[in-house]
Amino acid sequence: MKRISFYIFIFILFSAYGLIAQNSISGRVFLSGTNEDLPGAHVTIRNTTLGTATDKDGRYELSGLRNGEYVVRVSFSGLQTIEEVVNISDDDIQRDFAMTETSIDLNAVVVTGTRTEKSLKNIPVLTQAIPGRDLEKRNITDITEALEAVVPAVEFKSTAWGKSLSLSGIDPQYVLFLVNGERMAGETFGDIDYSRINLADVEQIEVVKGAASTLYGSNALGGVVNLITQQPREPFSISATARYSNFNTQTYRISTGSKWGRFSNLLSAGFDKTDGYDLLEGNSYRTQEREDGFMVSDRLKFTPSARWEMEGNFSFFSKNRDNTSASLYDRRNTDVMFGGKTSYFLNPKSSITLSWNSDNYKLLNKVSPDSLETDYDNVYQNGRLLGHFQLTPWNSMVVGIEYINENLTAPRNQIEERSNTDWVVFLQKDLRLTDRFSVVAGLRANHNEIYKWNLTPQASAMYKIWVLTFRGAYAQGYKTPTLKEKYMYFQIPVPGIPMFLAGNENLKPEKSDYFSLSAEYARDGVTFSVATYHNKVKNLIAASDTFVMKPGMVMEYAYENQSEATMKGLDVMLLTRIDRYLTTSANVAWVKKINDSTGKEYSNTRNFLAGANLDYDRRFGNYQLNMNLQGNFYGKNQLEMMDERTREVTRIELTDFSIWKLNTNHTFNSHYRLSLGVHNIFDFVDETGGYNSGTPGRTFVVGFGIRF
Repeated sequence: MKRISFYIFIFILFSAYGLIAQNSISGRVFLSGTNEDLPGAHVTIRNTTLGTATDKDGRYELSGLRNGEYVVRVSFSGLQTIEEVVNISDDDIQRDFAMTETSIDLNAVVVTGTRTEKSLKNIPVLTQAIPGRDLEKRNITDITEALEAVVPAVEFKSTAWGKSLSLSGIDPQYVLFLVNGERMAGETFGDIDYSRINLADVEQIEVVKGAASTLYGSNALGGVVNLITQQPREPFSISATARYSNFNTQTYRISTGSKWGRFSNLLSAGFDKTDGYDLLEGNSYRTQEREDGFMVSDRLKFTPSARWEMEGNFSFFSKNRDNTSASLYDRRNTDVMFGGKTSYFLNPKSSITLSWNSDNYKLLNKVSPDSLETDYDNVYQNGRLLGHFQLTPWNSMVVGIEYINENLTAPRNQIEERSNTDWVVFLQKDLRLTDRFSVVAGLRANHNEIYKWNLTPQASAMYKIWVLTFRGAYAQGYKTPTLKEKYMYFQIPVPGIPMFLAGNENLKPEKSDYFSLSAEYARDGVTFSVATYHNKVKNLIAASDTFVMKPGMVMEYAYENQSEATMKGLDVMLLTRIDRYLTTSANVAWVKKINDSTGKEYSNTRNFLAGANLDYDRRFGNYQLNMNLQGNFYGKNQLEMMDERTREVTRIELTDFSIWKLNTNHTFNSHYRLSLGVHNIFDFVDETGGYNSGTPGRTFVVGFGIRF
């Protein structure tokens, strides 16, 4: 009887909840000045599960709103995002939104810098956002192309294992890549497998330079790149693209989104293939080996109410690589990632989120046509409880508890079942002291099973005056030695005398002190910013410069803590909207990476990088033209190389050069797209055989796409 009474009580409670006044908001979204309807604009209610896309007439409707104050957010690519407070009281309301064109959307919402939703113009942490639609307009399908196109001081170099990242002079192991805030497993000399990243369903890429260890822990000592996926807002949508280029390089993508009732789902898949090319005649590997890869991902969301949402995600990736070197097996790379998340919105400005994510990346050797042998098996398990609380109109707080576990088995590195576990507590305060001045400060307490407790502080401040915004930041970085750096014993695959790289169990954690200052001007279609930074890394972990000759004529190098290194530089960015159809952007970066013990600069770091983009977007009736001219400039560089047979080290002088690309998209009836492009227009040829750029020369690209 008591159990029956309990069920009746629950039924009455939820029935009463449903009887609470439910209101709606509806209206039209259009382009200011022309009154043109904007179909496909995103309209959401901040800190709720409610959201939709405007129909072909630019109209929208959101229902299920109880009485109270809400923030309505309207966004559309190339236009200034709108946030407006509405008060609902026992009545449906009508609200239209007029959107304006902009060179950069300073109202665009980002989450990476503070783990909370904030507009670009109101975030003290310097953040760069790359909208997914901009990638589509420029015919960019690869994460390396996306970052080099718009982010200052980014370069991806060609190596034996693939692309290798340099960000503001810092190596790839100090840059953390995330998908919807969750870290990715697997790395080779610090680089993740960038071909895993599918840009087909990316809503936005967010980049935060400098130490972000307070919120993201180890590996975030140099920066964070976070890929935010799309949210379906229509009953059904589908897009598909196919692209073909030289060397039989093919790229295929398909993505479907659906939203029915309280459920939404985003399913995407892709296939890549290339026959590769060789700029390194006589070397044991090709510049680009023959590869083919397949990926599929799914994200399912259920919203029991306007305040509660649950989400599950799954992705699978598989890539085959044919190695030219006789000392290497052909290889298959695989990855399985899955996770879940649930969020409850206490009110329009506070929420609690519980999440779990697992990522398993493997390298498998093809020891025979029918046999695979695991050579590398890396697993990340990450659980998190995160709370965001608006304490007063000017005071908010983020607090979280996190569990991070890594497991590694790598026969190629002679590592068997090694693991590492961290427990973390972090706190961040966001204070808007005046309309012009705001501060974000945080502290992370990290407990590692070997290195015990460590505290990592971080603080950022922002001050606005007139059309100028000034930002300053200090952050302490912290990175524990990786399992490979501690336990590996890896034979470097070169002919001649055996050569090994050994781990070191006595390594100390790396720490850094990061300072940055920036100034930004934004007015009348012009955005200009200057940012300077200084990052000093202590106990830098690197392979020793000298070797020890071991018994049996074995050359052994080992990881060691070197003294200190300083990375400092200056980033300059300019974005302008010349008229309604034409925009330009440019960025310039100067970088210095110095060995503090010798006072000399490190080799293999370019001191100068620059980029420029010219975008022309115009509609002629049912025909839409998007044209992008992109140029990247690379300064001089030096590279120390060891001869595979003689072991002699020589220094190669790398000349400065530039690479230009032209991409055009031709869209018909808003559904069908033809893409044409020329990459490396002036046919730059790398005289070093690939060490300077890795580009195979001029290539041509043709692509087709549909969207409904």
